[in-house]
Amino acid sequence: MFREEAVWVEKALQKIKPLPANKQAANLGASTAVFRQQVQPHIHSYVVQPLIDAGWQVLHIDIKKEDGVDLIADVTEDSFAERFENRFGLTVCTNMLEHVQDIAKVAGNIFKATMHGGYILITVPYKYKKHLDPIDNMFRPAPGEIAMLFRKGTAEIIDSKIIIIKDKAYYTIKKSRFPFWGYREVIGYYLGRYHKVSGILLKINKER
Repeated sequence: MFREEAVWVEKALQKIKPLPANKQAANLGASTAVFRQQVQPHIHSYVVQPLIDAGWQVLHIDIKKEDGVDLIADVTEDSFAERFENRFGLTVCTNMLEHVQDIAKVAGNIFKATMHGGYILITVPYKYKKHLDPIDNMFRPAPGEIAMLFRKGTAEIIDSKIIIIKDKAYYTIKKSRFPFWGYREVIGYYLGRYHKVSGILLKINKER
């Protein structure tokens, strides 16, 4: 997750008012505590800790058994929806949909796991290179296209944005056998060719 992306997530989640009766928040694809707190500490600072301070119980979910993972589950499987049906007041899914084979199925599982009146927050790259983890399906939607993954009338857009990543730390010089080719990301940065992320916060209505 980019730092500026995390800043937007914090501001978007502040728009959840009043809080749902169920204050369990699922952090999907959470990775380890070390990753959230040391490798990318902005995840904890801007996403996790503000949720805790607002009264949420944050459950970190991943397919791997690692330190800092509260629940082991695979959001790509039918068993996920069956196990967590209507459980979460908030489901956070950041930088994941570009790494799954069946986007619609995962979106459906996220919807089923979120309670009526709950919220779903999703971020996905909008302008970014292909990155395998282990696959990249090249899903690069605008926020409105993310909303279209859910049946009309069942997901109200509370906030959305295309987040421009201007932090120069994310534009690295790579080794290349060709002169100056390794500088292309840095050159692109100074030409205004920034990385971009689509973010959206949805309120869920299951009564339709």
